[in-house]
Parts: sequence; structure tokens; C-alpha cells
Amino acid sequence: MSKEKLLFKKFGRVFPPGTLLFEEGQDCSGMYIIQKGCVRLYKRVGQKEITIDILKEGDFFGEMACLLGQPRSINAVVEEESQVLVVEPEVLEELFREKSGLGIKILGNLASRLRRAYDIIGRLAEERDFPPGKEPL
Repeated sequence: MSKEKLLFKKFGRVFPPGTLLFEEGQDCSGMYIIQKGCVRLYKRVGQKEITIDILKEGDFFGEMACLLGQPRSINAVVEEESQVLVVEPEVLEELFREKSGLGIKILGNLASRLRRAYDIIGRLAEERDFPPGKEPL
């Protein structure tokens, strides 16, 4: 049996479209790794859902709440049927200790998300200071 099939047998789940994997404010239930499919990350702002990212095969998410020991800061919903590995917090912690390559990959992912967040903050600040039609001369 291939390594991927063994991992899926141990940690894998299939989620139909519309499945809410987690919501803002929930405790960490683990990290998710998409093997096949699509998951949308979003924030609720009033009655609106603001899409933060669309994740696909090979992407992972949900690790931040586990690492920080804080509630989820975002929502995750399955957009199309998805095969996902669900890595429980205890297993994730063990993987961090034993597999430095995983830790480096997650740090890179977090740094990339932080850069995107800075870009969004910059755009929002520009829009606030200079609403459309009122750009500086």
C-alpha cells in the first residue's frame, strides 16, 4: 500500500461540499491537509463572508490555533467534495518534535499568510485614507 493510502486510512476523511470544518472561536481540533478537493477560508464581517483564501490539493490549514493554543480566527468550508487528512493536535505536536522539515514548511506557510495579511492591511489603509474618487493628486 502506498504511503498516501496509508496516511489516508489512518487520518483521512471525505467531506461533501458545504461541510463547515471549523468556525471562528472554536478550539483547535487539528490541522487539515487537502489531498483532493477545495476548501475556502473566510471571515465573517457583519452579515458578509469575506473570502481570505481558496485552498486546494497539497495545501494545509488549521495549524495556527493549535500552535498558539488559542481559538480559531477564521472559518473553513468545503467547496467541492474533498479528501482531507485530519491531524489531531497531539499528533501534530509530536510531528513538530520529530520532523523538523514539517516545522520549516509550516513556518514558510505562516510567513506567506502574514505577508498576504500585510498586503490586505495596506490596501485597506489606502482605501480608508483615499476612498475611490478621492485619490491624492
